[in-house]
Amino acid sequence: MGYLLSDEKTINSEDLNIRKKLSDIFSDLPMDFLSKMRHLQPQIGCFNNCGFCSKFSVCKSEYWDEKSLRNIISALKTTALNYTSDDLLLAWERQEHRVGVIFPYLNNDIGSYPYLDKFVDLCYKELGVRTRISTVGYSRFNEKLNAVHKKINSSASLFALAGVRLSVSQYGRVWEEKGNNNSLKDYELDLTNFLKIYRPYFDMFGSGSRRMCVELRYNPLVMNSEVLEFNYNDKYIIATSNYLFISKEENVEFKESHIANPYLHSLALTEKPIIFEEYNLPFMASKKEELIKYLDNNSLDYEKDVEVYLFSNKDGKYYAIEPRIKHNGNYGFNIYPLTDERKKSGYIVTERFLLNAIYKFKSRYNMGLRDAYKNSTWDDVEAVLKIVSKEAHNYRKRGKIDKAEYIDEHILPVLKTYINALKGANYPADCFFDKKFTIDTGIICNLGRAINYFKGLTSFVNEPLTPTHERNYGRHCSTMKQENYVWKLACGFNNTINIEKLDLFKTASVEGQTSFRYDINIDEFNKVVDEKERYLYPGVKE
Repeated sequence: MGYLLSDEKTINSEDLNIRKKLSDIFSDLPMDFLSKMRHLQPQIGCFNNCGFCSKFSVCKSEYWDEKSLRNIISALKTTALNYTSDDLLLAWERQEHRVGVIFPYLNNDIGSYPYLDKFVDLCYKELGVRTRISTVGYSRFNEKLNAVHKKINSSASLFALAGVRLSVSQYGRVWEEKGNNNSLKDYELDLTNFLKIYRPYFDMFGSGSRRMCVELRYNPLVMNSEVLEFNYNDKYIIATSNYLFISKEENVEFKESHIANPYLHSLALTEKPIIFEEYNLPFMASKKEELIKYLDNNSLDYEKDVEVYLFSNKDGKYYAIEPRIKHNGNYGFNIYPLTDERKKSGYIVTERFLLNAIYKFKSRYNMGLRDAYKNSTWDDVEAVLKIVSKEAHNYRKRGKIDKAEYIDEHILPVLKTYINALKGANYPADCFFDKKFTIDTGIICNLGRAINYFKGLTSFVNEPLTPTHERNYGRHCSTMKQENYVWKLACGFNNTINIEKLDLFKTASVEGQTSFRYDINIDEFNKVVDEKERYLYPGVKE
């Protein structure tokens, strides 16, 4: 009998008919449906309800049980064998991004999939592909999920993984919902539980974005304010709130910058920077005349020289100040004037407060930011936390209340939660200092619901707002545009199987990535999660 998986001797007629139907449909699609598949997603929906979910995931979920999963994988295997006799039966031509690796998430959290162990095992044994896991975690009180993740970490399935990423950020119900159902302490203990379970994977493969890592991402520091830009005594003036920038040279002319090479994380840009001097204003700049009067009659509080670039997005031009990470960290700042499209002006702070604190700590030992700090202790980690706290104090003294409050309310809570989880799971302090394990990604991107966090500085969902975002998913020169297109096969709501071709260069567009969609309906194919079931997301109280 055809359509059998390697561990099957027979299947019933119902499963055989489903496998034949699916295989016929898959065979009618282009070969690159298989060879450039990226997302094989056995679950849809997520109960964490993140306020800036990039895919607008809703608080309901359906998934494939083992029976449906086997039928899907059998149909994929049968179809792929028409094109290749290699062991690798999916994603064999996706040269731009991780050949032979499947991503089982897009608008779901795969960490809460109750058959993840079966999925990882079947994808590896039957299709030859490895699975990357990315999750915000799950409640430690969910015994079924505990068993699933422990099984992955106590078997040969470890070799079937292509990376494990735990995301820690100020999102989800535990952060955003005010009530008695959730607890930040429980969230911390849930992260601790996840890290403990995946310690065997870390011990075997080590740290890295393609191995084991924890990603820190922060709510954005966005402020609406007047933006002034004008020439004064042949110098170019840019001011907003109590931030003032004056060009060092006279009669400067900006040329619009673009991303030159999206694969360089250090930001390769097409134009050279224009050097400005940054000053601290003792008042909020709102009128050109008032600012000129102050410049004429007062000495300025100089802070530092900065590199300034002119960028633009769909809303119009904006200024990117110190967008790169340098040897001493990053002090990024972006200013958005009013334009015909941009109805609100203001600024976004992209300063990397943790990285800057780590640099200041390492500099005590004559080390650079990128130098590895080994044999660290938890006292060293606490010293970094104290530097972050002190920076909030320093900003408050200098009148930068926005940065001071942001550090206290957003940076420190995330760091303390993460550090406590690391310590509770008995990971070495070196993991905190290991840039391959603790990946500080900066602020969230303007994707999906996240537009609400950017306070009207854009009116377009998914529009890049900073040079880093432009490098990541912009339409002109970004890593996603370079990857071009991929395919997705996913569980859909109401017993559908969803097939989509995703044009990744359209990520930064209102219409989105989908250029082709086909839905297959099979009665009773999906299982539905009971929305009243507890312990579906991290931070739930017992």
